[in-house]
Amino acid sequence: MGVAVLGGLAALSLAATLPLSLLSGQLGNGVVAVVIGIPCAAVGVVVARRLPSNPLGWLFLLTAVCLFVSNDGGDYAYFVYRLGHHVPFGPAALALDPVWAAGLVLFVAVILLFPDGKLPSASSRWAMRAFWAVYAVLLAAMAAATAGALAARPVKVDASGGLSAIDYPTGWFKAVEHLTLLLGLALALGFICRHVLSWRRASGNGACS
Repeated sequence: MGVAVLGGLAALSLAATLPLSLLSGQLGNGVVAVVIGIPCAAVGVVVARRLPSNPLGWLFLLTAVCLFVSNDGGDYAYFVYRLGHHVPFGPAALALDPVWAAGLVLFVAVILLFPDGKLPSASSRWAMRAFWAVYAVLLAAMAAATAGALAARPVKVDASGGLSAIDYPTGWFKAVEHLTLLLGLALALGFICRHVLSWRRASGNGACS
């Protein structure tokens, strides 16, 4: 059921990508979303269907959904706020545009949990909990900043169709965003280094046996 829901959402948002990119003239953003999102969606569907207990499949699917939905939101917002077309749901599109950042962080989580979706030690599990806590803080900060930007008059939209307050952060949101991204990057690098060392040790043991 979950695979059908997320896969269907990914397919629908992907189907909307080309027409929205053409209407808004933002083809470059659409190409990036498609190039990254389609492989993520395909791998996610296969893994989630065959190994539903493995979180990697679900993370791949969520990453694809975030990228497609965010791209659609940005293109639609550009169509409304930059090109001046009076169609409904403009604020909703602006709210969806920052979701791309959430998708990229989820993709980092895929790297951290590769290849079997399991963590080898208690320290790794605590580090992953810290990673998710940082991620939750980033999402909460983005939601608060987005709500504040949408409540402002006039709503400021940048050249890509996103909220200026999100794409060019200032004040408290800039501080929180930078801090959480740095913490997330440090945790991710720690995980990657641990993976590399464990693979090298495994390779060395295999060579000696």
